[in-house]
Amino acid sequence: MIFKSRKSRRGYAIAMVAAMALSMFPAFGGSVKQAEAASNYKIVGYYASWAAYGRAYNVTDIDASKMNVINYAFADICWNGKHGNPDPTGPNPTTWSCQNEAGQTINAPNGTVVLGDPWIDAQKSFGDDKWDDPIKGNLKQLWKLKDKNPDLKTVISIGGWTWSNRFSDVAASAATREVFANSSVDFIRKYKMDGVDLDWEYPVSGGLDGNSYRPEDKQNYVLLLQKVREKLDAAEKVDGKEYLLTIASGAGPTYIQNNDLVGIANVVDWINIMTYDFNGSWNKTSGHNAPLYYDTAASNSGLTDPQNFNIDKAVTTYLSKGVPASKLVLGMAFYGRGWGGCPTAGNGQYQVCAGISSTGTWEKGSYDFYDLEANYINKNGYTRYWNDAAKVPYLYNPTNGTFISYDDVQSFDFKTSYLKSKGLAGAMFWETSGDRNKTLLNKLASDLGYAGATPTPVPTATPSATPTPTTSPTATPGTTPTPTATPTPGACTVAAWSSTAVYNGGQKASYNGTIYEAKWWTQGDRPDLSGASGPWKTAGTCGTATPTPSATPTPTPITTPTPTPKPSTTPTATPTATPTATPSATPTATPTATPTATPTPGVSAWASGIAYKTGDTVSYSGKTYTCLQPHTSLAGWEPATTPALWKLK
Repeated sequence: MIFKSRKSRRGYAIAMVAAMALSMFPAFGGSVKQAEAASNYKIVGYYASWAAYGRAYNVTDIDASKMNVINYAFADICWNGKHGNPDPTGPNPTTWSCQNEAGQTINAPNGTVVLGDPWIDAQKSFGDDKWDDPIKGNLKQLWKLKDKNPDLKTVISIGGWTWSNRFSDVAASAATREVFANSSVDFIRKYKMDGVDLDWEYPVSGGLDGNSYRPEDKQNYVLLLQKVREKLDAAEKVDGKEYLLTIASGAGPTYIQNNDLVGIANVVDWINIMTYDFNGSWNKTSGHNAPLYYDTAASNSGLTDPQNFNIDKAVTTYLSKGVPASKLVLGMAFYGRGWGGCPTAGNGQYQVCAGISSTGTWEKGSYDFYDLEANYINKNGYTRYWNDAAKVPYLYNPTNGTFISYDDVQSFDFKTSYLKSKGLAGAMFWETSGDRNKTLLNKLASDLGYAGATPTPVPTATPSATPTPTTSPTATPGTTPTPTATPTPGACTVAAWSSTAVYNGGQKASYNGTIYEAKWWTQGDRPDLSGASGPWKTAGTCGTATPTPSATPTPTPITTPTPTPKPSTTPTATPTATPTATPSATPTATPTATPTATPTPGVSAWASGIAYKTGDTVSYSGKTYTCLQPHTSLAGWEPATTPALWKLK
């Protein structure tokens, strides 16, 4: 896969190239490179830097053959010699000195893009590094991943939920915009990356209470992006390569109101719309993390603005505002959100619950998909249900009252069909470590035409408050699915359409009783989703079978104005994860997670959610540690895994 000249694409496009069959080699062996599958669609995956700590998910665990862009999260903005967000209400109210890849404090002007965690980004040895390599860590591992996948692009994502506090200040003046843009180019050149992704959560309002805000953010954001694009264009001429500029955007009505979406779209290569986190434990009512459509049953549930907080409403609003479909990448969640103490009515769905669930993968209320596969889906008292209006699954355990909203291959089936029907550019997901079995990634790659991707079976029907159809892997969103593996028995002489077959112009295939003729070369494009400008045209019907409409029916959007939720209580999207490592000190050994915490007599046991200060003493797994820096502890920041925060006594 290659990126076309910007002159020919005015923003971006991906040209499809012939797939090359190359052998798979061990992670560090051989000089033959792995080939990425050819596809017109993007698959953009975020890699969270802190996954390489206690979560033990490294860059080498990423299957880069099934995506074309990795967004590395996160870099931060240096301001008054420090970076980080000191807001005491935030998840990590700590600041650090601005440092280079060697962990040395640097004198950087306000607005400079800096490493978020120099230790894990550039210092940790992963066993294949030389002791005197100037840059190691995750960044070097990304270089090696690109060596094996030469069409892969790596992009530095700046900000995120926790580190968006200085964006407004940076965007407010020409001087700081210049510093930010120049340092962005310096960053990607030094660390051999292919672009910049701004994750500002959020302009004008929303995000953490300690963030800087201005009404002028709406205009200043475009000015900031224009300046970055200007510097990237100049660097392209010198470096002889093209650099990407993207953003992660909110999906709620407040974000849409507070941003010049067309102005942004005119500058960036594409927009990663974060179509998840529509509901979470900040609402007492249990709802869905990433509903595709509005479910009228949610209207009186107590959820915030359910008519607007769904994927279809977000996408159609972006398109109606003038954002080209070809510049919109749909966000997918590789995790779920949970509530606890939910009544049994409705199998826990749309119920007023006690609050956040008491379980989770790394923190309460948040569940990685691989963990849901292993421990929750139809296991340990949890039953899977399907909401056929919202097109998403959910789990409920009546014994402990836990409700979990998540996505799986069935809901992804509807979402990939949806993005195709809307002509969107592809899919983005948060984040790679959440899908260690690659179930969801395989589904995305298979649906979006990546050669060699193994289709993931779609679950059979499960209990539901309303009847649940048995769904095939090619079900159309908003309609009752019909099996499509074979043509109508005795009624059609034309072979059934296959998602893996290649069709040339003039060839025919049948689908749900209708015969279609290919207008040109095509593979993986559902005939009934083709539309007038697509590769298929209707060429008759199979006997007396009932034709399937060529357009995908979707629920009529509710356009009645509704109150805008308070941004501080209703986040509409992330990447929201908090970095789980502190960059101010260089550990002397690779941290190793310790699974259990055993108190030491006379010393308080370490616990998450505690505001520790320098000099505090805790016990963990039978050992005593002293706090090196003030911070609020989180799951994954255990003393044994974060030597920059804790010193073993």
